[in-house]
Amino acid sequence: MARQSAEPIAAAPRSLERWLVALAALAAWSILPPYLGPLVGLELDVPSSVEIVDHVLPGLVMIAGALSARAAVGRGDIDGIRPLVALAACVLAALFQTVSHVTLVLDAGSPQAPVGAVALHSSPGPILLALSLLLLLRPPREDAAR
Repeated sequence: MARQSAEPIAAAPRSLERWLVALAALAAWSILPPYLGPLVGLELDVPSSVEIVDHVLPGLVMIAGALSARAAVGRGDIDGIRPLVALAACVLAALFQTVSHVTLVLDAGSPQAPVGAVALHSSPGPILLALSLLLLLRPPREDAAR
Protein backbone atom coordinates (compact mmCIF):
# COMPACT_ATOMS: atom_id res chain seq x y z
CA MET A 1 0.00 0.00 0.00
CA ALA A 2 2.85 2.42 0.71
CA ARG A 3 4.14 1.69 -2.78
CA GLN A 4 0.92 3.00 -4.37
CA SER A 5 1.18 6.34 -2.57
CA ALA A 6 4.87 6.70 -3.51
CA GLU A 7 4.24 6.51 -7.27
CA PRO A 8 2.14 9.70 -7.60
CA ILE A 9 4.59 11.52 -5.32
CA ALA A 10 7.51 10.45 -7.53
CA ALA A 11 5.60 11.47 -10.68
CA ALA A 12 5.02 15.02 -9.41
CA PRO A 13 8.74 15.92 -9.14
CA ARG A 14 9.47 14.45 -12.57
CA SER A 15 6.70 16.52 -14.12
CA LEU A 16 7.87 19.62 -12.26
CA GLU A 17 11.46 18.96 -13.34
CA ARG A 18 10.33 18.84 -16.98
CA TRP A 19 8.48 22.17 -16.59
CA LEU A 20 11.57 23.72 -15.03
CA VAL A 21 13.74 22.50 -17.91
CA ALA A 22 11.17 23.98 -20.32
CA LEU A 23 11.36 27.28 -18.40
CA ALA A 24 15.17 27.27 -18.72
CA ALA A 25 14.94 26.50 -22.45
CA LEU A 26 12.44 29.31 -23.03
CA ALA A 27 14.65 31.65 -21.03
CA ALA A 28 17.57 30.73 -23.29
CA TRP A 29 15.36 31.47 -26.30
CA SER A 30 14.52 34.90 -24.84
CA ILE A 31 18.20 35.86 -25.09
CA LEU A 32 18.35 35.24 -28.85
CA PRO A 33 15.99 37.82 -30.50
CA PRO A 34 18.56 40.65 -30.70
CA TYR A 35 21.02 38.30 -32.38
CA LEU A 36 18.61 36.18 -34.42
CA GLY A 37 16.50 39.11 -35.68
CA PRO A 38 19.13 40.62 -38.00
CA LEU A 39 19.84 37.18 -39.47
CA VAL A 40 16.19 36.77 -40.53
CA GLY A 41 15.57 40.39 -41.51
CA LEU A 42 13.78 41.48 -38.32
CA GLU A 43 16.18 44.11 -37.08
CA LEU A 44 15.56 46.93 -34.62
CA ASP A 45 17.75 50.00 -34.31
CA VAL A 46 18.58 49.49 -30.63
CA PRO A 47 22.00 49.85 -28.96
CA SER A 48 23.62 46.57 -27.98
CA SER A 49 23.84 47.70 -24.35
CA VAL A 50 20.04 47.97 -24.24
CA GLU A 51 19.69 44.49 -25.73
CA ILE A 52 22.01 43.09 -23.07
CA VAL A 53 19.95 44.67 -20.30
CA ASP A 54 16.58 43.76 -21.82
CA HIS A 55 17.33 40.23 -23.05
CA VAL A 56 20.63 38.74 -21.91
CA LEU A 57 20.63 39.61 -18.21
CA PRO A 58 16.99 38.61 -17.50
CA GLY A 59 17.45 35.49 -19.61
CA LEU A 60 20.50 34.44 -17.65
CA VAL A 61 18.73 35.09 -14.33
CA MET A 62 15.81 32.93 -15.48
CA ILE A 63 18.07 30.12 -16.67
CA ALA A 64 19.94 30.13 -13.36
CA GLY A 65 16.69 30.26 -11.38
CA ALA A 66 15.00 27.47 -13.34
CA LEU A 67 18.05 25.20 -13.13
CA SER A 68 18.52 25.95 -9.43
CA ALA A 69 14.88 25.08 -8.76
CA ARG A 70 15.24 21.93 -10.86
CA ALA A 71 18.29 20.86 -8.85
CA ALA A 72 16.37 21.36 -5.60
CA VAL A 73 13.38 19.41 -6.91
CA GLY A 74 15.71 16.63 -8.08
CA ARG A 75 16.95 16.32 -4.47
CA GLY A 76 13.35 16.13 -3.21
CA ASP A 77 13.11 19.75 -1.99
CA ILE A 78 9.91 20.49 -3.88
CA ASP A 79 8.24 23.01 -1.57
CA GLY A 80 11.34 24.41 0.12
CA ILE A 81 12.75 27.91 0.22
CA ARG A 82 15.36 27.33 -2.51
CA PRO A 83 12.90 26.56 -5.34
CA LEU A 84 10.62 29.34 -4.05
CA VAL A 85 13.39 31.95 -4.23
CA ALA A 86 14.66 30.63 -7.56
CA LEU A 87 11.19 30.81 -9.12
CA ALA A 88 10.59 34.25 -7.61
CA ALA A 89 13.78 35.41 -9.35
CA CYS A 90 12.42 33.96 -12.60
CA VAL A 91 9.15 35.83 -12.13
CA LEU A 92 10.92 39.12 -11.48
CA ALA A 93 13.27 38.69 -14.46
CA ALA A 94 10.36 37.78 -16.74
CA LEU A 95 8.38 40.76 -15.44
CA PHE A 96 11.33 43.04 -16.20
CA GLN A 97 11.70 41.56 -19.68
CA THR A 98 7.98 42.07 -20.30
CA VAL A 99 7.78 45.61 -18.98
CA SER A 100 10.97 46.72 -20.73
CA HIS A 101 9.29 46.00 -24.08
CA VAL A 102 6.00 47.86 -23.46
CA THR A 103 7.15 51.04 -25.23
CA LEU A 104 8.41 48.96 -28.13
CA VAL A 105 5.00 47.28 -28.45
CA LEU A 106 3.27 50.68 -28.33
CA ASP A 107 5.49 51.84 -31.24
CA ALA A 108 4.86 48.70 -33.31
CA GLY A 109 4.32 49.45 -36.96
CA SER A 110 6.45 52.57 -37.03
CA PRO A 111 9.47 52.70 -39.35
CA GLN A 112 11.79 52.18 -36.37
CA ALA A 113 9.74 49.25 -35.00
CA PRO A 114 8.50 46.86 -37.70
CA VAL A 115 5.75 44.57 -36.42
CA GLY A 116 7.68 41.35 -37.05
CA ALA A 117 10.72 42.57 -35.16
CA VAL A 118 8.54 43.81 -32.30
CA ALA A 119 6.79 40.43 -32.09
CA LEU A 120 10.13 38.59 -32.04
CA HIS A 121 11.53 40.82 -29.29
CA SER A 122 8.49 41.18 -27.08
CA SER A 123 6.83 37.75 -27.13
CA PRO A 124 9.19 35.76 -24.84
CA GLY A 125 8.65 38.00 -21.79
CA PRO A 126 4.90 37.45 -21.26
CA ILE A 127 5.21 33.72 -21.98
CA LEU A 128 8.03 33.38 -19.45
CA LEU A 129 6.13 35.49 -16.94
CA ALA A 130 3.03 33.30 -17.21
CA LEU A 131 4.98 30.04 -16.96
CA SER A 132 7.16 31.14 -14.06
CA LEU A 133 4.12 32.49 -12.19
CA LEU A 134 2.26 29.21 -12.72
CA LEU A 135 5.23 27.27 -11.37
CA LEU A 136 5.69 29.63 -8.43
CA LEU A 137 2.00 29.64 -7.45
CA ARG A 138 1.33 25.95 -8.01
CA PRO A 139 -0.48 24.29 -5.12
CA PRO A 140 1.74 22.59 -2.53
CA ARG A 141 2.06 18.83 -2.64
CA GLU A 142 -0.51 16.95 -0.61
CA ASP A 143 2.12 14.90 1.23
CA ALA A 144 3.95 18.07 2.34
CA ALA A 145 0.95 19.05 4.48
CA ARG A 146 1.17 15.81 6.48
